[in-house]
Amino acid sequence: MPNNEDIRKNIIDATRRLIMQKPSITIREIADACYVNVAAVNYYFGSKDRLLAIVLEEIIGEIQGVVTTRLAQVAPDAPIEATFEMMIDLIYSYAMSNIGVLAYLIMNVENRDSTSRQFIEAFFNDSDFKKIIFVKLREVTGLEDDDALTARYVLIFSCFVIPMLIQLIQDPVNGTRIADLENEAFKRQYIQQLVRMVR
Repeated sequence: MPNNEDIRKNIIDATRRLIMQKPSITIREIADACYVNVAAVNYYFGSKDRLLAIVLEEIIGEIQGVVTTRLAQVAPDAPIEATFEMMIDLIYSYAMSNIGVLAYLIMNVENRDSTSRQFIEAFFNDSDFKKIIFVKLREVTGLEDDDALTARYVLIFSCFVIPMLIQLIQDPVNGTRIADLENEAFKRQYIQQLVRMVR
């Protein structure tokens, strides 16, 4: 018999899967996907908004974990371009693999304020994560100017925003296609251009 933690995890995972498939979901759909009743979803999370905030928190935690783990492996004398390219590639790839979830959480009007706050707190306030990135940016660039470091940081961590918006407005059925964001050649070009800007 599943324990409370298993049920919570099942609800979170089902919510992520549903968001990838649909532009809007209900508590009933989440409950049905987990084979639980609506009361159970509310019992474990309090509300749909709280559940969505936890889903976003999980996604943010995953990308922060991947980036900090990889950065810890970068040698102090590594080329600046290689470090930037690695960071942008990780963020871009992770965002593209979670594009449906990110788009839903960011673009959904009812959640926009809370998800925007979550992103700002996780990536742009004085979080532990931001401090780790700044230490590495100082190390590889030799820069001490906080404004210059912040500009690079913002460019690196906004690298998925434009592709995500492009993904949302493209309509291949009616011929509106701006770029094939999952095409490896496009991805390489996009990352190389960003590295030049960040450098």
